[in-house]
Amino acid sequence: MNFRKTLLGGMLAASLSLGSGIALAQDSTPMASPDASPVAEPAEGDIVMGRFPLSTPDGAIAAYVEAWEGENGVTFKIESTVDSGLEPGTHGIHIHEVGACDASGDTPYASAGGHFNPTDTTHGAPDDDDSHAGDLGNLEVNDDGTLLYVVTTDKVTLDPAADNSLAGPSGSALLIHAGEDDLETDPSGESGDRVACGIIFRSFEPAMNATPPSAEAPSASPEATPAS
Repeated sequence: MNFRKTLLGGMLAASLSLGSGIALAQDSTPMASPDASPVAEPAEGDIVMGRFPLSTPDGAIAAYVEAWEGENGVTFKIESTVDSGLEPGTHGIHIHEVGACDASGDTPYASAGGHFNPTDTTHGAPDDDDSHAGDLGNLEVNDDGTLLYVVTTDKVTLDPAADNSLAGPSGSALLIHAGEDDLETDPSGESGDRVACGIIFRSFEPAMNATPPSAEAPSASPEATPAS
């Protein structure tokens, strides 16, 4: 399976666009993209989603995500240009099978279900042919709390009509875990608690409620211009 990932550090400009709207990229760049990261830009004709936040159980915004689909698959760009509040080090990151980020209860974000796994395979590294479609490997949080992780996978799609679509009736969510994913142990790579969650596509089930983002959004992340 095709899989690319880029892990970069540093302070980069970020912006916020809530929701899961999709648009086609035009001749001009549809979203602001840092000059230091040209690889993390959608190309002309790509299907582009709006940015969405990853929130911690207390409602603080840990990072922002851009997502788009091109000829090589779906790309996720996860970044925080200020202290994310996450522990420095390596953290597993996965797509989960329900678009709900309810942080209440004894297990925050249990509402997101298990890993997105439409082919009923076992957990592994994202470039394994038989790993979960939602297995995205590990990202690195810098000592100052900032992070930038870009990953592309062709195991999922934004096309709602496809069997491996992230936009199905149950929706989908992106989660960061407390620890490192060992890329082997089924079903979750022993990556620990769910420490940040963001809805890719909201579940059609009305009982599934998202934890609202904190009102104290980082000042370095102004509202983005929607993709055209």
